Amino acid sequence: MSIFDSIEPLYSVSGFGVGFLIGMTGMGGGSLMTPLLILLFGIQPATAVGTDLLFAAATKSGGSVVHGLARSIDWRVVGLLAAGSIPATAATLVELSQLDLRGPAASELITRVLGYTLFATTTVLNFRNRILAVYAARVELVDGTRP
Repeated sequence: MSIFDSIEPLYSVSGFGVGFLIGMTGMGGGSLMTPLLILLFGIQPATAVGTDLLFAAATKSGGSVVHGLARSIDWRVVGLLAAGSIPATAATLVELSQLDLRGPAASELITRVLGYTLFATTTVLNFRNRILAVYAARVELVDGTRP
């Protein structure tokens, strides 16, 4: 039995398709691969989301090291982002610790939150130019250039 006998072609084709779409759109892989794992392959939502988070943590850590060594990180912006995301993460973990995450209700919750998040992401991407136009009228520099 060779290694090729154990390869599922649908996984490879799906990975190629998601990689192609990421390259074309710049959209994150998790927003494409996670629903695919759940809907097409029948993976449990908690497993699909957890796998995506583990992969994202590894790749983003590597990218952070590379950009840190290149001194291309604006640490002030990192601090501002962390000031919101760290407390929100802590609050979410406290809330999740109060829930029974082993039952079917957890799977339903993860699926619903993932669906709403993907819908919100799609909406924001579709109306990106309008959103930027609204903020451009209110903010001096919207195009991301630093002073």
